[in-house]
Amino acid sequence: MTRQLMSLAVALPPGLPPAQALAIATMAGRLGFSAVHLPDPSETGDLDRLAAAAAPALVVTDFPADAPGLVRANDPGLVAEVRAELDAAGETRPLLVAVPISVGRTLSEAAARADLEPRFAERHPREAGIFGPFEQAQEQVLALARAGADGLVLDVPLAHDVSDVLAQIRALVVGATPELIDAPVGGAKTPPPRTVFYGQ
Repeated sequence: MTRQLMSLAVALPPGLPPAQALAIATMAGRLGFSAVHLPDPSETGDLDRLAAAAAPALVVTDFPADAPGLVRANDPGLVAEVRAELDAAGETRPLLVAVPISVGRTLSEAAARADLEPRFAERHPREAGIFGPFEQAQEQVLALARAGADGLVLDVPLAHDVSDVLAQIRALVVGATPELIDAPVGGAKTPPPRTVFYGQ
């Protein structure tokens, strides 16, 4: 079984045409994402068909914006605080980080993808999310995992090359990345976080 650093979900934006939602859900399921989040199921067409296309990924609806254990910033310090609060309260729910993301083979590609996405005008990945070439994005994801995050819920750029975008994002949590979680950080070895797959 492939080791996975944390669970991975894609958040579909409001107003997405049903055919595009279906295509993204299909790709997410095939690539190994754990969930597809829908803001408004009534806008996405046949929900049963979408769920079948996304399988084995789950389709999540009515996900509360203020759910306990949800962090809406790429902020390892805040993640660590929420992790401590959840653990102190005996909570077993996963700690999810919901942020926009734009990753590219180069910084220019990541910037171009983000700049072509109208939804990022108000919440750009450079300021609020995961951003940069793959290696920099990988370090950001590792920092969140080390701080105690169990999963990512990502708002992705949809302008073009969505399949390539999703594949690059998937690579952030599988392959070599999970093996780096034990690498020394600042001279000290950091223990791996709990692995909880949201919705499973």
